[in-house]
Amino acid sequence: MQRKRRAHPETHAELEHRIREQFPALYITLVSVLIGLALADLVAEARVRMELWPLTLDTLRTWGELTGNLFTALAAWAVYAHLGISRRRIPTFADSLIAFTLPLFLLILNTYVGVVPMWKWLYFASGFLAFSLGTTLWNFHILRLETELASFRRLGRLTGYPMVFITGIPFYAAAGWADQHGYFSPLLETLVAWIPAPSALFTCSIFLREWRDAIGDSHSKSDRIEP
Repeated sequence: MQRKRRAHPETHAELEHRIREQFPALYITLVSVLIGLALADLVAEARVRMELWPLTLDTLRTWGELTGNLFTALAAWAVYAHLGISRRRIPTFADSLIAFTLPLFLLILNTYVGVVPMWKWLYFASGFLAFSLGTTLWNFHILRLETELASFRRLGRLTGYPMVFITGIPFYAAAGWADQHGYFSPLLETLVAWIPAPSALFTCSIFLREWRDAIGDSHSKSDRIEP
């Protein structure tokens, strides 16, 4: 049985509109699945090889790295999911690259949780923040190009949540170098290992606050435009 042809073939504008409407759900689903896999890998790594009890400086350091990876993954999901909801656009190769590379960094970080010495984990943490800063700057570029997202340009301020990336990149790189050359005591390693978890939560809270403010600004502008 032959399928009936549409009386009016889909126009280019209709096709573009359909792709734009489907992009947010597709992007959020992809990011959610991949970050979920990274979290599942973290749990598997913890059950198989990580020593988490009894509480010593070594196990406390491992707990710090573990919670740092956990909250970093959750914060990354929150940021990219909210950005995906906000944009209706034609997907590009950069969108796919970001969606797949972000969980890849998390998977690499998982392999170094609980590994002594911890300088490899610190170096990869610096690399992850550098990648996050790069994707953030790219998102800022997209926000400047899309006029309908003018209210979201407040997210592009470097004094906002990107400041955590800007300060964290040299900090973790320097900490990795110091630990690699034996300048860190076990106590100092443990203290540094517990920095990423609150930093990730702080970054997420700043982003969500600015995102809500951007939504409020867009409503205010639309109300002023309506007669």
